Amino acid sequence: MSFVPYVLHTVGLNDGPSNEIAQFSKQWAQWDSLTSLANYRFVVRLLFGYLEESSNLHRASAVDVSNRLSQDITAVLNQINSILTDHATYKQFLSCRGMVAQQLLDLLQDLLDSSHELRSRPLISKALLRLSGECGLHPTCFTLFGLKKVGQQVAGGGFGDIWKGLIGGQTVAVKSMRQFMDDDVRVSLKKLGREALIWRQFSHPNLLPFFGLYVLDNRPSLISPWMDNGDLKNFLNNASSNINRRALIADVAKGLEYLHSNNVVHGDLKTVNIMVTPSGRACIADFGLSSIVDELSLNIMFSSRSGWAGTVRYQAPELLTSERSSHFGSDVYAFACVCYEILTGKVPFFEIANEMAIAIKVINEGARPSKPEVVSPEYLWLLVDDCWRQKADERPTTAIILQRLRQPIEETIDQSPPDWDNTYSHQIKENFSPD
Repeated sequence: MSFVPYVLHTVGLNDGPSNEIAQFSKQWAQWDSLTSLANYRFVVRLLFGYLEESSNLHRASAVDVSNRLSQDITAVLNQINSILTDHATYKQFLSCRGMVAQQLLDLLQDLLDSSHELRSRPLISKALLRLSGECGLHPTCFTLFGLKKVGQQVAGGGFGDIWKGLIGGQTVAVKSMRQFMDDDVRVSLKKLGREALIWRQFSHPNLLPFFGLYVLDNRPSLISPWMDNGDLKNFLNNASSNINRRALIADVAKGLEYLHSNNVVHGDLKTVNIMVTPSGRACIADFGLSSIVDELSLNIMFSSRSGWAGTVRYQAPELLTSERSSHFGSDVYAFACVCYEILTGKVPFFEIANEMAIAIKVINEGARPSKPEVVSPEYLWLLVDDCWRQKADERPTTAIILQRLRQPIEETIDQSPPDWDNTYSHQIKENFSPD
């Protein structure tokens, strides 16, 4: 660590703390690679403590400290890459448990939070997910404290409830899971943590950010930004006639393409799982969480509808006729249904109340929502028609969808700045610190 000699030089060789640092350095030199990585954050905090308490603090400059730490982080990243790309050391890494595993998870998450431009980001993200799954832990920063509920439950039904809350002065949405059949909260947290871990690594203007986990009244909860505009369904029901519907379609397409490019299937795309930001942009929520519903018999909802109400209207035929899991093609089918609702303001098959009847018509007759009398521009309906083709392999990929949308739509879109950037969740999380 280049930070060690720098602190020694700044503190002064004749100071008492310098002797302690020198003794610690001898101990650190005996550590193997994994132990060194696990203790890296502790060592840096310790050195900062010595630096801040030193009478020679004036010798240190912010630029020097930043440069030294950057050098150390580069060395740490190189060390991590070596461990994760070697079969033997990677196996040893995955076998870590308890405090060592927790320290490694915290270090990896810190590195991912510090930069979204890391070349080794996919490698580190995968290792973080694997280690978390093996040891049953998640990064400490996921656990939030000091939540205060505001008012009454704002939505709920089936197995999930939505509350408005405050943490560190920040208004948040609290999505609380209903425990079912005496589920162990630790088991629920472990399974929910896996999906939250994936969510945390993503950052995109058209994906709802993730802040952390909270146990509310013994019920695991996901914490995300509060959206005054609510979900897209509510927004469309209350919006004026001059809203930019094509821009909303483009937003959903961009968010879905980002998920698919990261090999994540949403699994339950519909307007109640798409939120609308303060500037009127659409951002996808609840991606990847549909699998937890099956595993834990719970659901996290953004609307007052109960259970899986409305899902059949957005489900691809292959999901209705077999036990096949959701896939990229079924997401594209659901995207077409979302586009229909954005364009018309009506749910797919609005004229049919019975969802079983809808499923039968989709499966046996290849039925689709009826085309409106007027669709402007026409190319949007042609795209929708391609996206809900009966055979999944005939539907376009999200990358192709964006290509078909980009030029004609983006010329008409308000190019206002996004509501958040890559650092948003990390910056907000700083306000949640218990100290």
